[in-house]
Amino acid sequence: MVRELKLKLQVVMSFHECGGNVGDDVCIPLPHWVAEIGRSNPDIFFTDREGRRNSECLSWGIDKERVLRGRTAVEVYFDYMRSFRAEFDEFFVDGIISMVEVGLGPCGELRYPSFPVKHGWRYPGIGEFQCYDQYLLKSLKKTAEARGHPFWARGPDNAGFYNSQPPETGFFCEGGDYDGYYGRFFLNWYTRILVDHGDRVLSLAKLAFEGTQIAVKVFIGGTRQPVMLLN
Repeated sequence: MVRELKLKLQVVMSFHECGGNVGDDVCIPLPHWVAEIGRSNPDIFFTDREGRRNSECLSWGIDKERVLRGRTAVEVYFDYMRSFRAEFDEFFVDGIISMVEVGLGPCGELRYPSFPVKHGWRYPGIGEFQCYDQYLLKSLKKTAEARGHPFWARGPDNAGFYNSQPPETGFFCEGGDYDGYYGRFFLNWYTRILVDHGDRVLSLAKLAFEGTQIAVKVFIGGTRQPVMLLN
């Protein structure tokens, strides 16, 4: 029908759960086999300071950990994109599929799931750091030790809670710890984890859709304006 009507298709490579956030009116969880692994190893999910898990998407701490039935998270993403490309190759060849949106995190955006409604967050709360699963903590520990400061292998203990305001915290207030040696180290590591995840997934998306004449679309957290990357 799409071909007959000379329409174009825009497809979404969605690697996150839908449901439970502002604007969500349906519930589409992660695949059952992923949830099954999560029940025995909840550290595959992002975790806040209180130990609450967020099953919206997989922690970036397992991007390179073989904890998904022998595969890493990015290998699972790549296998899915490669399989989709092979299955619908004729639509790529004919130019019917003109755009692919690649999900990079919660709600498909390149950001941490820092303000989950199901954990009590309400606008305009600052949210919480999501780095307390064992895999991200291992990365933080390794980075801190490499810097010669093993005692920096921890998240901030004064960054407030989901519904705090910056002036109420010792970390984000004016002149707060965010601007100290430890604060700058932690924020640099936290940001680098996010950027590296985006780089990995987009590099594999480019490989999966190599040779096609499509545009790849991604969303950056904080804006729903797409960032366009031509393949």
